Amino acid sequence: RREFVRTTYSAIEAQSWQLRMYLIEHVIDKKTASVHEISALKEESYAINDKGEIYIQPRGYSLKVGLRLVFSVLKNHEVPIQIDFGSAEWMNIDHALKIRNRVIHPKSMTDISVSKEEAECCYQAFVYVNNILLSTILGSAFAGINAGINKLLAGKNKSSFFSSAK
Repeated sequence: RREFVRTTYSAIEAQSWQLRMYLIEHVIDKKTASVHEISALKEESYAINDKGEIYIQPRGYSLKVGLRLVFSVLKNHEVPIQIDFGSAEWMNIDHALKIRNRVIHPKSMTDISVSKEEAECCYQAFVYVNNILLSTILGSAFAGINAGINKLLAGKNKSSFFSSAK
């Protein structure tokens, strides 16, 4: 179960990364998105060295902060997804992190044992983040389809295939 917790939490972090990369590639319009949005999704910031040269400085942030960033970007780009930040599922992410940290950095021999309930908590956090990933992909696809339909409908009102003028 200890290895299950470690692996499951790594999978959760991978899904979070995958979600951010999906947003960069498929959701945000790179022409209108802010540079700050894209660099935040990539976990990058910029610094200047003593020679006056700009370089990329990697920045990490917590899983939950990264997921909140994703929801903020989705809202800015009108992708319909609803997340309840007060839900038990959302709180499971914190609990899974505490279990993972205890197992990875044990202070006593008892810290390395994982109960069935703790393993289940980690699994439920994984399922929750996985569902967010799938919802985002489907939500952005539906938003794109809806935008295309709206453009077609708007265009249909402006011209007609059969016009009276010859």
